[in-house]
Formats: sequence, structure tokens, C-alpha cells
Amino acid sequence: MTLFLSLFTVIVVMTIAGLLYTQYRLNNTQDKGDLEVSLDAEISKLSKQNLSYDVVIGVYKEGKSLVKGYEIGETHKTPAPDASSIFQLGSISKLFTAALLQILADEEVVDKDATLEVLIGSTIALSAQAKQVTLRQLATHTSGFPRVPKVLMTKLIKQVGKKHLMIDPYSYLSTEDIFAYLAETQGIGKPGKFAYSNYGMGLLGHVLEIITHKDLGLLAAEKIFKPLGMRNTSISLTPDMQQRLVQGYTAKGKATPLWTFSALGGAGAFSSTASDMMAFLRANIEDSSPLFQSFKKMHHAQTNGYTGIGWIQAGIIDKFLGNQSIVWHNGMVGGYASYLCVDIKNKSGVVILSSIAIDPAMMGKMIVHLVRTQSWR
Repeated sequence: MTLFLSLFTVIVVMTIAGLLYTQYRLNNTQDKGDLEVSLDAEISKLSKQNLSYDVVIGVYKEGKSLVKGYEIGETHKTPAPDASSIFQLGSISKLFTAALLQILADEEVVDKDATLEVLIGSTIALSAQAKQVTLRQLATHTSGFPRVPKVLMTKLIKQVGKKHLMIDPYSYLSTEDIFAYLAETQGIGKPGKFAYSNYGMGLLGHVLEIITHKDLGLLAAEKIFKPLGMRNTSISLTPDMQQRLVQGYTAKGKATPLWTFSALGGAGAFSSTASDMMAFLRANIEDSSPLFQSFKKMHHAQTNGYTGIGWIQAGIIDKFLGNQSIVWHNGMVGGYASYLCVDIKNKSGVVILSSIAIDPAMMGKMIVHLVRTQSWR
């Protein structure tokens, strides 16, 4: 027993020493003087995955932007992706939904702390718990709603079968399904605690549609995309956007179609380009942006400590890497994945759009570290 405890102690000490040394190296990373070359080297690591897909990376630092496309794996028959290539964003769409809430609150159209009972209770049946849920709670994942209610998942499985569920899951839900759940709210947790919820953020989008009498996509175009010149960001793709849509792949490398959202679109329905997402990123950093003041308010940590309005706060890994002053979000749907980060203190940021359903968040965190430590050539 004594020998076991001694070995365990040695292992713990060595592990801690290794982590401290790694953190020291990260905090004292040498500036090699060429951010683009360092970025190329980081992306080259993806070739070890033995998969073929496309990635576009955008970085912003010191008022300068770089957007670069990469073909990962075997040689593609199509041209390399670029700043105008269309990717589905997945959950980064939540930032647009949360931004609409903040903008409408700043315009005094709605109060972020208004309850569902006040806003929709006269027309939609609500359980006692649902009545007390606020828009702020929906935007910060503290409403108590599950990621996707079990009753809705059960309905989908019965309808399409578990095997085919993830081909295009949200296409089988209706707004009637979403609002019907509010009458009973089976599986809802205690409000105030962070619990990531696609249902909650999607519901927020539907509530904003009711408040404004406008479709979510049109509302986002009016309040966000047009002011920022984001001409290639939307839920419904134009014929031109469809032609520029990059083929998406599952995590196993199988070609798969775009997900469609008959409901809960505010949770993940938008598609965009790296160029447009860089415009959104800059609007979160540059005080000359027409939406900067609203976006700035979204960065502040809310009472739960995990999120701002829509944004996720820096976590343990980010702090270990030295990325203490960031807010971020990632996204993933059937054939696409994304990452977006704003470094508030250093006024820099990173965009990643990928055509494979593999979470790029860890890669994003490493690139954020590169952007902070490496200078432009």
C-alpha cells in the first residue's frame, strides 16, 4: 500500500510539473515573426486525420485581416475554398439570435428580463415553470430547458427511426411542436444553472418572431447583416449561394446534405462565408461599427459565469493557453463545423469554417494563441 501511494504521488507530481512546464512554454512562446506561416503549420497537422475536407480560417489582429482556405487530405477535384465559400454555421447561429435580443432591448422593443408569461402567455399554454422563464435565461442557457426535450426526441425517433435521425433532424420539428412542449415542460431543470440548450435558444428566436411580427431570417438581415454588409449570410440560400456551398461531410468522411430547420432555426440554421463572419467579428472589436455598443454588452459575463449574452466565456483550457480575455462559440451540424472567437483585451479574433462534422474548438483555441503571440510579417 505504501509503495502504491509513493508511485501515485510521483505520478501526480510529474503530471503537475509537466503541466506547469507546458504552461510556461505557452506563456513564453517565441514570436517567429510570420503569423501566416505559423497558421499554415498549425493547419498542416489536420492532414494526420486521414480525411478529406475544406477549411477556411480568418484571423484579425492589429486592424489587419487574413482569410485563407485549405484543402485537407487528398487532392480535391473542386477549387480550394476561399472567403466567399458558403458553409453552414451550426450553433454560431445562436450569436445572431442573441444579438437580435440585445439590439431589440437597446431599441426598447423588449426587456431581456421579461418572462414568457408576459410575452406569449396570452396565446400559448405554459407550465408553471415555463411562465417564469426570461429571455435573458434563454440567451444564457440558464432557463432549465434541456438541450433537446426528450419528448421531442422520442417523437422524431418514432417518425424517422434512430438510424436516420441525424441526417436532417430539425426538418421534422414544427413550431407547433416547440410551443406544445411549453405546456408541460417535461424534463425541465431548475433555472439559474448553466445547461446548454438548443431548444432554449431556438425558442428565443421564435419568441422574437412573435414580438416583432417578422421572420427570424428577415429580422437578422434587417438588424445585423445589412448594417454590417454581410450579404452572404442567411437561413435560405440564394441560387448564387447554393453554387458556392462547400460539400459537407460527416465525421467519418461521408458526403451529407445541408441541414434544414423547420423549427428552432435560431439555434443553428444560418449559413455564411468567412468574409461575412470576419465582418461580424470586426463589429465586435472596432468601436466604429454601428453595432459595436450592442455587441460589447453581450461580452460581459452573466450571473452564471459561463456565458455572456450568447457568447461562451473563457474556460479552463483557454486560461491554461493564456486566452483569458476571450469570448467564443463553436458550432456543428451534420456536415459542417465552425468556431468564432473574439479576444476582447487584445482586440483580435479567429474564424474557422469547416466542411466536416468534427468540432474545431481545440484547433481554434490554439490559433487564438498563435494570433496573440505571433506578429505579422
